Amino acid sequence: MPTLTAGLAAIIVLSLAGPALAADRNGADYIVPGSYIVVLEDSVQSVSRQLAEHERRDGFDARRIYRTALKGYSAKLTRAQVRDLRRDPQVASVEPNRIVHATDTLAGGEAVPTGIARMGAASASARQANSASSAAVAVIDTGVDLDHPDLNVANSAARSGYNCVTPAAAPNDDNGHGTHVAGTIGATNGGSGVVGVAPGTEIFPVKVLNASGSGTWEQIICGINWVAANSAKYGIAVANMSLGGFGSSADNGACGATSALHQAICNATGPSAGVRFAVAAGNDAWAYPDASLPDVPAAYDEVVTVTAYGDSDGLSGGGAAPSCRTGEADDRYASFSNWSNNATDNAHTIAAPGVCINSTWFGAGAGYNTISGTSMATPHVAGATALCVGSVATGAGPCASDTNAASLVTKLRSTNSAYGFSGDPFRPVSGRYYGYTAVAGTPSQAPGFTLGASPASRSVSRGQSTTYAITVNRTNGFGSAVSFSVSGLPNRATASFSPSSTTGGSSTLTVTTNSRTTRGTRTLTITGTGGGVSRTVQVSLSVL
Repeated sequence: MPTLTAGLAAIIVLSLAGPALAADRNGADYIVPGSYIVVLEDSVQSVSRQLAEHERRDGFDARRIYRTALKGYSAKLTRAQVRDLRRDPQVASVEPNRIVHATDTLAGGEAVPTGIARMGAASASARQANSASSAAVAVIDTGVDLDHPDLNVANSAARSGYNCVTPAAAPNDDNGHGTHVAGTIGATNGGSGVVGVAPGTEIFPVKVLNASGSGTWEQIICGINWVAANSAKYGIAVANMSLGGFGSSADNGACGATSALHQAICNATGPSAGVRFAVAAGNDAWAYPDASLPDVPAAYDEVVTVTAYGDSDGLSGGGAAPSCRTGEADDRYASFSNWSNNATDNAHTIAAPGVCINSTWFGAGAGYNTISGTSMATPHVAGATALCVGSVATGAGPCASDTNAASLVTKLRSTNSAYGFSGDPFRPVSGRYYGYTAVAGTPSQAPGFTLGASPASRSVSRGQSTTYAITVNRTNGFGSAVSFSVSGLPNRATASFSPSSTTGGSSTLTVTTNSRTTRGTRTLTITGTGGGVSRTVQVSLSVL
């Protein structure tokens, strides 16, 4: 096994209650004093026997043992013990432990969150929703509300999740974040509350963060290890990790000379466990695959990395801005969302709604809450991935035998430009790749219109007039009046529309020149505005 790179930085839960708070790539690492993660060589046959030898020889007691995602353990160690272990030929690496911070037919009475509708996973107007996935989903997070009536949580003697914070306790949510993630994945279609992407899908809570949203890498690796060890037993095919922090340059790529966290995910996605990971891109409005300090696990090639965009109405095609946050727009990349900046990472990047997402919440009353972040975008993709693996209604899906992240993205994304957003590859932002939007059905398009102009070009002598026929092509029941304007006119030329505003389908643009109008060819931009939507069309005008 190759030597593993030491040095993992702080992790945050990637949700936002208010404005995004950017991290600092130059900030200090957050190390748990005296706490370490020991990774053994792959050639070690028995973790227990090797650990017993180390404990006896060096005089310490291990805290947690990893046998599946990693071969290794965590322990409180002195500097001398660390030095001795690093010299041991059976030890691949000894890394400091780091602090983790939390940052069918639709049943009557069900609410369809805008993000769920935007992906085509459910429709309130058509009274339709997806069925449950036959593949279970692990939520590696703050736990999940085990008693929430709108969730199908594994919580029995025969089937249950795991608590890596307090192993003797149930993995109940005491923060809210994990329950919110779980609802977007699989809130039930039971006649009240909200509906998820794959309603009723079984959720396995894996608690790695405490009530304040804090934890350690030791606990996160514990969670990945538990999922890998139990994936076959419980049918867990997908894991949601709405977490992010800093890794090292060695982590910015595929499996190999990597950190303990990366190696754990490499093994969990491998053929023996076969778990597919949906991971948040991060909320710092920067490129997550930074050359020296990439955001992890987002930069790992083995995970599906999810960016966020805004959606206010559950429809593609643009509309009013989301109401819960300022500075956002409908069908536009989220202002806080991280992005990719190279072809390799582009391949495992995909986008989903992450602004003003309504989902389940924890605590008495089993309520609901609206929050934002790439954390909220990620479970949309986790739910879609679970459905791609297999649906209770339709059986095995196209992702049933596929665990490669880049391949999964090609199966989950829509390359229909009508279903996209400002910032996707059809409408790119220079230097930023947010990916195509993920789908879990056929999204509904918002009422809107397009403009046409005929002919495409006109010639006119100075002192004369010419006209263009303007057409308004209305779609999806758009009924608002459309008003017109034009820009790009040559000097000493005027323009008018007849009518200047219409609820119909046509208007006439008249351009009038005078004897002193500048000769030459100009491009005129005609704009139609109505119902909160603006569309443009261009024509050419030559003044002779």
